[in-house]
Amino acid sequence: MAAAPSSGKPERDAPAESRLSPAGPDRAPVSRRKGDLPSSILDRYLIEHDGRGRAERFFRDHRADQPAFRDAGRALTAASAYPDVVADMLRIARHRGWTQVRVEGDPAFRREAWVQAQAMDIAVRGYRPTERDRQAGGARTPAQDPDRPRPTERPVAPSPPLEARMRLAAAAVQTLVGDPAARTRLLERAWARATAHLERGHTFRPPPDLERSATRDRPDADRRRER
Repeated sequence: MAAAPSSGKPERDAPAESRLSPAGPDRAPVSRRKGDLPSSILDRYLIEHDGRGRAERFFRDHRADQPAFRDAGRALTAASAYPDVVADMLRIARHRGWTQVRVEGDPAFRREAWVQAQAMDIAVRGYRPTERDRQAGGARTPAQDPDRPRPTERPVAPSPPLEARMRLAAAAVQTLVGDPAARTRLLERAWARATAHLERGHTFRPPPDLERSATRDRPDADRRRER
């Protein structure tokens, strides 16, 4: 989904933002091409293009003053640490072959990137994780009992219903909460609670609108069998 082309202002005029970039050798076979994206990303944002028609600025909706993140080719930048945005930036990094990344800027952004990168097999430089970060990322810590069984060594991957709910939550928070720092705290807390819910073996049902849509599309015979 594309919006009108951007104004063409140089990237250096943008406000200081947190940054994610490849950390491997310059000769490593990775993509640093602006606009090289997995197709799933294109469906989630309104996009402004640069003067050469490459996707550059990614907005949650038409009301947003600032993009959720920017693509500069050799780096991805964001003005916030929203968990879903950080996850999308890491998906782009993985798509481009960035098996090692360097994170800079806001500590909350660097922490979120480190935690989420553990489930994507992406090594992160630029952040020293705490014991809680390692637990959130699924790594064993010295304080943990080595004999205690663990359900998994990695965080449970977000299910489609959870991702749908988090996108709805992000849109609601964006509309209702004016303070960017408060928005980030609320979404980080929601993401942490949802992850803990999944790790306990629970699941999420699709949001009501998606569930109703699935019910409408299901054949009558299937609905009769469910009764």
